[in-house]
Amino acid sequence: MYKFFRAILVLSLTAWLAAGCGSPEPVDVTAEFNELIKAPATAESVAAADEFLRSKLANIDEEQAANLLLALEEYALSYDNTSVDYAELLRDYENEIPDYLVELFLFKEAEYQTPIISGAALMISWPELLERTDAIEGYIKRYKDAALVKEDALWLYRRYLNAVLTGASNSPVFDYTTHRFSEEAQTAYKAYTDSHPDTVLTCAILEYETYLDSIGYEFSYEGDDSVEFFDMCNRLTADAEKKVYQNTQ
Repeated sequence: MYKFFRAILVLSLTAWLAAGCGSPEPVDVTAEFNELIKAPATAESVAAADEFLRSKLANIDEEQAANLLLALEEYALSYDNTSVDYAELLRDYENEIPDYLVELFLFKEAEYQTPIISGAALMISWPELLERTDAIEGYIKRYKDAALVKEDALWLYRRYLNAVLTGASNSPVFDYTTHRFSEEAQTAYKAYTDSHPDTVLTCAILEYETYLDSIGYEFSYEGDDSVEFFDMCNRLTADAEKKVYQNTQ
């Protein structure tokens, strides 16, 4: 999930500060909230769930707030996937939600401002793509006990690593005409693996480079080996995801 329902969610969070710092003993309002979002989302039902959350934020702890906030996100997304202004959200509320959620929102803000892929083309450089992939891997390792955000984090990691290995349809890692592997990608790979020897990402790249060596860094997407190539990339991505996940148990 990478887009919020802007109007509803920002309104919900804006009320948070207005609730003030002093609050009674936290109460559990999850059952009431779940009842509100049980029906298919409409503008009215999303607004009602938002109103309820805004009215309860002063009385719930930050872990429950994180759960309900992400539930509101998912519910709102089922109605409208309009983007939220993550920068504004974080500017006002980073001290009101758990660190693991703050950092996840930072990743979502970066993806919203400069998505790695748009119009089937890479929108960032290879070094930046590798650094973003490394950053989400580090995030997963730091917040190994934050089960609430693990699914989103692993989705991001899988998306980024797949782009590291294959590029994008309009920015392929192998040139459509010359069939040669991207020199920029190869240079970025070496710089990253040299400076990050102990990451799962480096292990995936080194195994990938063994394959690239075997084909002389040349490949045609229209050849008979196309299915094998993409299957191999999918396997590397899946294996890396499992390693990161296993390292967070």
